[in-house]
Amino acid sequence: MTEARALRERGARHSRGRRRLAITLLATLLITVLALAQGNVAGSQTKSAKSAKKSPITVMTGYENQLAAAMNAVRKQYGLRALKLVPGLMRSADKHSLQMACNGYFAHSSPNGASFFTRVRSFYGGGNPSYFSAGENILWAQPRVTPRGVVARWLASPEHRRVLLSSHWRVFGVGVVSSAHGAGIFAGQTVMLVTADFAVKR
Repeated sequence: MTEARALRERGARHSRGRRRLAITLLATLLITVLALAQGNVAGSQTKSAKSAKKSPITVMTGYENQLAAAMNAVRKQYGLRALKLVPGLMRSADKHSLQMACNGYFAHSSPNGASFFTRVRSFYGGGNPSYFSAGENILWAQPRVTPRGVVARWLASPEHRRVLLSSHWRVFGVGVVSSAHGAGIFAGQTVMLVTADFAVKR
């Protein structure tokens, strides 16, 4: 074999080696790009799924404060003491309004059939009191009414009026939610759900 031929063969082998290396690098690059593309798609799908899970139900915190003030204002008009908002009853009322919105029903009981008294006591009955009493008013409206409108509706109902204007209570909590697409009996319409829980313990 001549030196020139040997050089040509070595050159050919080097060229084939370089081509194989280039092909390998290109394949690796394509796999990496594909993996990144798939990762982006998966990320987009995950974000979309998370967005789809976002609930159209909103807790109306500002409205709750306005309603509490309106309830105490009407109690004052009737010579009754103002009630104190307490976190436990706020959580009880919020939970019930959310449950009614999510499950599309309107009742004092919980979805599992538990009474409102059981729910209220679970949130505010701690400390083993020797005496515990609770009451509850609820309301729904499409799409919504003002806080004074809620109070006016309760006053117009003898049963709700009796609960609202009882001198028995010492503390209360209100929970108000708005659902953009009401489930169940609300037939996909925008609906506002209100729960007011009252209690006394000693």
